[in-house]
Amino acid sequence: MKFFDAGSAYHFMERLVKEIGNRESGTDSERRAAQQIKAWFEEFELANVRMEEFEVQTSRILKEEVSLPDGTQLECAAVGNSLSTPPQGIEGEVVMLESTSSGALKNIENKIAALSVVLYEKDFCKVMKAGPQALIYPSRTPLAPTIYRSIRAEYVEKQNIPAVSMAHDDVLSVLKGPKRLKIITEVQSVTAKSQNVLGEVPGSLEDEDILVGGHYDTVRSVMGAHDNAAGTAVMLELARIFAHEKLNRKLRIVAFGSEELGLRGSFHHAENPDNTKNLTLCFDFDVHGILLGTLNAVVLGPEELRSLLRFTAKELGIPLQVTNELGMGGSDHMPLAFYGVPSVMLSRAGGAAQIMHTELEDLRWCGSDAFISIGKLSQTLLERLLRAEELPFEKKVPNDITKAIEKRFEDSGIKKKAKEGVE
Repeated sequence: MKFFDAGSAYHFMERLVKEIGNRESGTDSERRAAQQIKAWFEEFELANVRMEEFEVQTSRILKEEVSLPDGTQLECAAVGNSLSTPPQGIEGEVVMLESTSSGALKNIENKIAALSVVLYEKDFCKVMKAGPQALIYPSRTPLAPTIYRSIRAEYVEKQNIPAVSMAHDDVLSVLKGPKRLKIITEVQSVTAKSQNVLGEVPGSLEDEDILVGGHYDTVRSVMGAHDNAAGTAVMLELARIFAHEKLNRKLRIVAFGSEELGLRGSFHHAENPDNTKNLTLCFDFDVHGILLGTLNAVVLGPEELRSLLRFTAKELGIPLQVTNELGMGGSDHMPLAFYGVPSVMLSRAGGAAQIMHTELEDLRWCGSDAFISIGKLSQTLLERLLRAEELPFEKKVPNDITKAIEKRFEDSGIKKKAKEGVE
C-alpha cells in the first residue's frame, strides 16, 4: 500500500491556509473549504462522498473598541455570541476574577471583570447573577496577542453580557494603572449553515466501522494553520493512502465543521444513532504541523486501547504521551465518546500551540517534518485495526471516563439526546 507522505500532508495544509485562509464557522469561507475537501475526497475516489449540513447559532462582529480614560485605544476583539454594549459604550472599574466563590463574586458588581478562571455554564450563570458590567478574556500568556473566541450559544440563551478579548499584557497594564476602561461593541446574532464532509473506504464487515476525523473551521480573523488545517491535512493524507485498499472494516473519513463554536459538527454526527451504531472507534486529529512540539494522545476508551497506542508508539520509536484526562479544552473526539464510541484525540502540544486562536497562527511555525511521526503512527494503527480479524478492545467507554465527559457537558449546558421512542 502507499505510505503516508509528510510532504503531501503539508501541501494539503498549505493549500487550505493560502488558498482559502480564514474558515470561520458558519461562513462562506468555511463552505469553500468544505467544497475543496469534498473535491479532494472525490479525487481520491472515496465512496459515498457527501455533505452533512446543520445549523449553528453564531454572530458577526460589527464594532469592537476598548479605550483608556485618556482616550488611548487598546487592541481588542469582541467575543462571539456576547451582548452588544449601548451605543455610547460601558465605562467602569476593571477588577480580576480568579474564582467563582461568593466572596470573589461580590467584588465584581457593576464592574468590568477580567477573567483568570474558566467559565462553564454553571459558573457563567453565577457570574451573571453577580452583576458585572462586562467581561474581559485575557490571552493565555504574556506577549501573546488577543485571542479570538466565542461564548457557547447554550450559555447565553437566558443571560448574556458584553465581553471582549484582550492581550494579556494590555490587561495587566490596565490593572496596574488606571484600572478603568471604556468598552464599545456591536455584536449581531445570526443563524448560519455549517457542514461536515464525509467519505468512505468500504470494508467487508458490516458492523465495525472506524472513523478518522478532524475539524477544518477556524475562529474569526485567524488563518488556522496548526488549528486545524494541519489536523485536516493528516486526515486527508490518510484518506488518500487508504482510498483503494481492501479492508475488513469500513473507514469513515469526516471533516467536521464548526468545532470552534462548541464541537457542533461532531455533535451533529454523533447524535444520529445511525452514525454510531456500527462505529467502534474514532481517531480525531486536532492541532498538528508545528515543528517544535510533542505528540500527545487523549484516549477516551478501554485500557486495552491506551495500551495499544503506547505499545505501537514504542515499537515505532515515537515519543507519545498518553492520557485519559479531558484537560481544560475539548475536541471532536468527545461527542463521539459521549455517545459511547471509544475515541482517541491525537495532537501536537507545546511551542506554537500556545498561540492558537490568534493572528500569529500561520505557517511560519510549521513544516513537513512535523507530520512524519503522526503519519507513521496513525497509518500503522489504522492498517492493523482496519485489517484485524478481531479488534483488541471492546466497544465501551469506562464508567469513570463516561462520568467525566457527562459532567463536562452538563457543566456546559449540554444534555444527551434521547434515542427516538425513548423518554
